[in-house]
Amino acid sequence: MPTNKQSHNRVLTAFQSCRDGLVRSIMKMSVEQQDVDDILQEAFIRVLNSDAKQPISSPKGYLFVVSRNLVLKKLMQQSKEIHTELDDALIEDDVDNTVEQELYQKLKFERFSKVLTSLPEKNRRAILLRKLYCLSHKEIANKMDVSVSSVEKYIATGLKQCKQSLCAQGYEVNGHELPIHRDQSSKERTK
Repeated sequence: MPTNKQSHNRVLTAFQSCRDGLVRSIMKMSVEQQDVDDILQEAFIRVLNSDAKQPISSPKGYLFVVSRNLVLKKLMQQSKEIHTELDDALIEDDVDNTVEQELYQKLKFERFSKVLTSLPEKNRRAILLRKLYCLSHKEIANKMDVSVSSVEKYIATGLKQCKQSLCAQGYEVNGHELPIHRDQSSKERTK
């Protein structure tokens, strides 16, 4: 059984030799650049801890598996956050809504619909099956003949694109006030 120092050196050597491949693999999964280093660090620490408990036969392979799982976990969290935001945006609270708020929500939904139609087919289909038909990720994967992780990726990237597009068009997402367009009237700024 290797000593802790040998174990650390083995994992560090494996990490250094495959770091560029890990970065490429992570970036292919639609992760933002600023999150890549966090994922790499977390993967390294987890593999190091696992190797200390029980020697890993292939640290390089295990680094790729752990980093992929961390990316999927992150995409799932983002997907859940975006689902919640969209659900909140699409459900109208009749008690508190004023005419202006209803109009704002209607316009926001129309913009969302337009953005949704501009998404790639797989992203759009996965989102619609999830949101309109309330299918699980597994059911969507079966319908689309892809893996569950692909469905998660399609939904997360599609909803992320929708959110970015809505933000770029001046709509409030996440409860944060967005920058005001220059052509907005003072009445629209007070919303």
